[in-house]
Amino acid sequence: MPDFTLPGIGRVSQALTASLLIMGLSACGGSASGDEGGNDGKRADRSVETAFGTVEVPADPQRVVALGDTPLDTALYLGIEPVGTSSARGADTAPGYLGEKAASVPLVATVKEPNIEAILKTEPDLILTGPNLEKSQYEALKAVAPTVVPKSDDWKQPLETYADALGRKEAFAEKFDALLERAADAAGGDDVGTAVVVRWMPAGPMVMNGANMPSRLLEEAGASLMPIAEDLDSPHSDPLSLENLDRIDADHLFVATLNAEGEKALEAAERQKSFTRLEAVRNDAVSGVDGQVWSSSSGPYAMEKVIEDIEAAYGG
Repeated sequence: MPDFTLPGIGRVSQALTASLLIMGLSACGGSASGDEGGNDGKRADRSVETAFGTVEVPADPQRVVALGDTPLDTALYLGIEPVGTSSARGADTAPGYLGEKAASVPLVATVKEPNIEAILKTEPDLILTGPNLEKSQYEALKAVAPTVVPKSDDWKQPLETYADALGRKEAFAEKFDALLERAADAAGGDDVGTAVVVRWMPAGPMVMNGANMPSRLLEEAGASLMPIAEDLDSPHSDPLSLENLDRIDADHLFVATLNAEGEKALEAAERQKSFTRLEAVRNDAVSGVDGQVWSSSSGPYAMEKVIEDIEAAYGG
């Protein structure tokens, strides 16, 4: 899932301080009705374990800001429409694969930078972010509302943490198990040979880490991953040259692109002999897939789309 950085933290902190002062002054002159709408003890807090320790969150959060594809995806899947989110990587909208489900969620951040003032205006009672958030960014956000930054020991852990923070842990577990069961049948349940997921960039294809959601669902479906995907310590490999395409010579190739430049680079590569000699190309076993889904998100709606693509690829 994408990380975002927060350049100019001093500038953001100044804006945050000013905004908090304004909110404080407003609260001093506010009416009793404002107190009645707050967290006044009627909804007891719960504890959630995060990358930054234990965080107390509302038992029933009502105004959630979900910064990132996966927290947004998870919240929507669990029936919660966030009051703010971030734009998708390489876009100025929420992730396209979420369609109308996310169309009305206001944008309060880009992939690189949250807009603290915009987030404050949404009056959130809970903020969900992607993993690997820097401490300085976390400090800025938690001054606005309880902020949950999940650990990411595996691809499932962030989803489980978001569900816990949203008070939907049991409902999520049931839905998640059903998705895994569907994935297991997506390719007929037999050994379907080797598979690899790549994101094609202008500099060449990058192999996606085998620990990512799409690759793990391919394994659930019976595929074996190529060694290059299993040996990675980062989300993806460096771009491969056309001379090294034998490292992705799998029985089935799933190719994602994120932008027009990547699509043009793929079209150019498809005319090269090193590409046409690949086993998957010769056997018409190359599947073009959505880059946002297959290389940037791991939420349950993204899982559904990946499983649909696997079913289409293998005739499951």
